[in-house]
Amino acid sequence: MTVDLVTTGYGPPAHEALAEAVARAKGGDPLAPVTVVVPNHYVGLSARRALGRREHDGTRGLAAVAFHTAYGLAERLGGAEMAAEGRRGVTMTVIAAAVRTVLRRDPGHFRGVETHPATERALTRAHRELSELTGGQLRALAAQSPRAADVVRIHQQVAAHLEAGFSNEQQLSRAAVAAVRADPFAVARQLGPVIVFLPQRITDSQAGLLRAVGEATDTTIVVGATGAEDADAAVAASVGRLGAELDAPARRGGRAGARATVQALSVSDADDEVRHAVRAVVEAARAGTPLGRCAVVYGVESPYVRLISDALDAAGIPRCGATSRTVETSLLGRSLLEMLALRDRGFSRRVVMAWLAGAPVSVRRPDDPDASGSGGEAGGDGPAAGHRWQGVPSAAWEREARAARVESGIDSWRRRLTRYAEDCTAEADCHAADEEQAWRGDRHRRRAERSLELLSFVEELHTDLEPRPAPRTWAELAGWCQKLIQKYLGGRLRRSWPDEERQMAERVDRAVSRLGDLDGTDDEPSVAAFGRALRLELEGAAHRHGHLGAGVLVG
Repeated sequence: MTVDLVTTGYGPPAHEALAEAVARAKGGDPLAPVTVVVPNHYVGLSARRALGRREHDGTRGLAAVAFHTAYGLAERLGGAEMAAEGRRGVTMTVIAAAVRTVLRRDPGHFRGVETHPATERALTRAHRELSELTGGQLRALAAQSPRAADVVRIHQQVAAHLEAGFSNEQQLSRAAVAAVRADPFAVARQLGPVIVFLPQRITDSQAGLLRAVGEATDTTIVVGATGAEDADAAVAASVGRLGAELDAPARRGGRAGARATVQALSVSDADDEVRHAVRAVVEAARAGTPLGRCAVVYGVESPYVRLISDALDAAGIPRCGATSRTVETSLLGRSLLEMLALRDRGFSRRVVMAWLAGAPVSVRRPDDPDASGSGGEAGGDGPAAGHRWQGVPSAAWEREARAARVESGIDSWRRRLTRYAEDCTAEADCHAADEEQAWRGDRHRRRAERSLELLSFVEELHTDLEPRPAPRTWAELAGWCQKLIQKYLGGRLRRSWPDEERQMAERVDRAVSRLGDLDGTDDEPSVAAFGRALRLELEGAAHRHGHLGAGVLVG
């Protein structure tokens, strides 16, 4: 089989080179299969749209061209073998659970901080990075310092802990390579010619798979080059891993395509940078450039992603791509994490009332016609048609809790709210006989009722957050959390949330369900461990705003 290297510039020249490579691969048959390997889904979507817009022999459109990332290709080729062995794809959640188990057994250098979320988060990420290293490389790294040695030890123990039931990207790539070499002709028929489009940072395991595919079927590598040595260094290294080499003209920029006009501005601060960028977008739009062909990019996430998003929104310019929000900061994500933390923060009045003021807490009111029935589902589409969900009167409850001088702990809530309700009732009785003061009596009676209503809510919440008997498995913990969401943060009020919040709420629901699959990975489930695992799951779930092509790309 042959491996061809095509060097091009980025942007339209790259799409033109891809179209020519696809046409050559199809050999005049529009239904011949072709596989394009892209660095990420954004590049794949953009390339697919660009090819679909092209006119060829008087027609437009694209058929039998599959776009995959390197990981997606490995799943397609090696996923069946992993499934036959009963091994599932490993996730950050599963790795974090294994890290917790290893740290409990021997924290080593991390003794004293082994339960801190930052420790768990850092070691989880380190495991993903170290999985690409060979045994010799790991030994060299371990020799650098005692801390490095412990990180390598924990990485190896986590890998051993997960090996029986899970597969990582490297194992999946090895399984895919084995599948290719076991029957290269079947793989060639399945994939057709392969085009590696704009490779960026290809790992050793990905490169091994692409080299094996190149031995089974004709492969074309379409490489983007800028002509700037530093900018092209990572691409050149990746091409080298694929067994090819960027030619000298490409390194000098001789075949890098048309150069873009670069204008450098000196400004005072990040806010001024963003203002100039937005002005440039507006000027381009006025000159006829579609917003979907504009992008604002940054080198570091903070503070630019927030500033850019806010500035574009303020200007009324649609955008897509990166946003400062994660699922952790969504309405449901933030509210759920704060609710789970109430018990660890002593159930203080300040914390509880702050949560009630900011969370979308909804309850069935006592006067509902079917209050004794089952509640609606977490998504708000439960079967109980007669249920009426309402938000809690957080402002009124805050006034009564302050007046009662509630401090912290459930005993303080019970003692002080009960006494306050009794005092308000006594005041109401004193004014009941005087018609001119009857309004005062009504006001005191309402205060007493609100106080007891608040006490009933807090007691029930406290009981639900400290279930007895305590959940003993991750599946039970996930079920317990789902009931909390359904009871306090679900109901039909979720229907009134903005579309973006409802989408992120669904991701929170799925994250909770995934934690129920950790049995056998983390051998000491607890409410505290569940809260830490959920926070790690949600904070790593980046939210993407809008759709590619529908507005200015931020990234």
